[in-house]
Formats: sequence, structure tokens, C-alpha cells
Amino acid sequence: MNYYPLDLILFFIINSANILVSVIFISRVKKPRFERILGLFYILLSIPTIIITIINISFQREWWFWIFPLLFLIFIAFEFIIDYVKKVEFRNPRNKKILVPYLILYYISIILMWGLTWTLGILYGAITGITYFLQLGCAIYAGKHGVG
Repeated sequence: MNYYPLDLILFFIINSANILVSVIFISRVKKPRFERILGLFYILLSIPTIIITIINISFQREWWFWIFPLLFLIFIAFEFIIDYVKKVEFRNPRNKKILVPYLILYYISIILMWGLTWTLGILYGAITGITYFLQLGCAIYAGKHGVG
């Protein structure tokens, strides 16, 4: 079976996630009212990720093609529960009991998803690297404005 289409969809998912997070960080500084809506678009990325993960499991692909997206889904579920269901403020003021696991899960999941893009080729990995560092830059930008 040709897995290229599945891997390409994951490429678009992780880059969409990185770009959305970048815009979320900028919106915290410029237009805070848009952050929640943008966050919902981020959460919607779970739908194609669930489908791809199930397909990868059913085709018995190597473990990293379903474990890495599964970790990303766990992060999205955590994000949804904390920000949208329980509406817990943990960023400002910082609640380290939530913030530390949140950041660890976030960065591990997106870095591992980035790793999957390299299976498509160097161009895909490089593009994902650019969007990854873009969101890091936007996080620093928001942090310097006290809303990181």
C-alpha cells in the first residue's frame, strides 16, 4: 500500500497546528478575543488525526505512525478539557501543576509529529521545522508582552 497520502495529511495537520499556534500567540497580544476561536480550530485538527491514527493502526504500520499522532491527540484532549470544559486559567498567573505537564506534552507531541514529516523527504521536514520555529518565535513574542 502507498502510505504517502496518509503521511501527507499528517504533514498538513502538524503544519496547520504550528501555524494556528503562531496566530494564537499573536492574537493574545493584538486581538485576544480571537484566541478562543482559533483554539477551537486547533482542536478540530483532532478529527483527521483520529482517522489517520485508526487507519495506520489497521494497516499495522510501524508504531511511530500511530503512537506519535496518538500523543498529539492526548495533548489536544488535555487542551480541550483544561481550556474549554473546565476553563482553568493556568498560564497567567502560572499554575505550574498544570502548565508543566501541558508544555511537556505539547512540545513532545509536536516534535514527534515533526519527526514523521521527515519520512516524506527533506523538504517536508524542513518546512515543518520552519513552522515549528515560527510558533516558538511567536511564543517568545507573546511572552515578552506578558501573555505567553
